[in-house]
Amino acid sequence: MIGNDIVDLKTAEIQNNWQRKGWVQKIFTVSEQNQVMISENPHHLVWKFWSMKEATYKAHQRQFLLAPKFNPKDFVCTDSIITIGNYSYFSISKLMNDRCLYTIASSITLRNVLYTSRVFKNSFYYYKNELKKIIAEELKIHSSRITIEKNDNGIPMIMIDHKLTDIQFSLTSHGSFTAFVIVL
Repeated sequence: MIGNDIVDLKTAEIQNNWQRKGWVQKIFTVSEQNQVMISENPHHLVWKFWSMKEATYKAHQRQFLLAPKFNPKDFVCTDSIITIGNYSYFSISKLMNDRCLYTIASSITLRNVLYTSRVFKNSFYYYKNELKKIIAEELKIHSSRITIEKNDNGIPMIMIDHKLTDIQFSLTSHGSFTAFVIVL
C-alpha cells in the first residue's frame, strides 16, 4: 500500500510551535528526538519525521482498513524506513523550494513500484481532477465514470461506475499545497 503527506513549512511555522515544552517528546521516539537535537536544520527534520509518520500511517491504515487512530510514537523513523510493530514501510522525502516537504511511503520498496505523484500549489480542487484524468487515461475510460469516496473509516477510495476498485492512491493537503500519489 502507499501513502503520502505534505507539509507547508510556512504554515507549519505559523500554526505549530514544535519547540514548545513537551511537543517533541509527545510525537517522537528518544532516538528521533536526539537526531532533531543534533541536526543542522532541526525545523526541517521535525517536519520530515512528521511527514514520514503521516504518510506511513495512511499506507498502514489503508493496507489493514483500520479505523482512524494516529499515535505518532508508534511509527519509528530511521533514515528512509519507518516501522510500526512488525511492519516496515519505505519512504522518500523531498524538500521542495524550501516551501514544502513531501513524503511518499509504501509497504514495498519504492524502487519496485511504478507510481505517479504530483504536487500542486493553491489547487485544492484541481488535484482530484488531475488524479481522475490520470486514472482515466491509464484505464482508457472517461473521467466522469470515476469518483473518489470515503469508506466507513474515512479512507478515500476510487470508484468506477459506483463500484469499488483496488487502485492504490493517497491524497494530502496542507497550507497552500496539495498532492496525490497513485500506483499504476
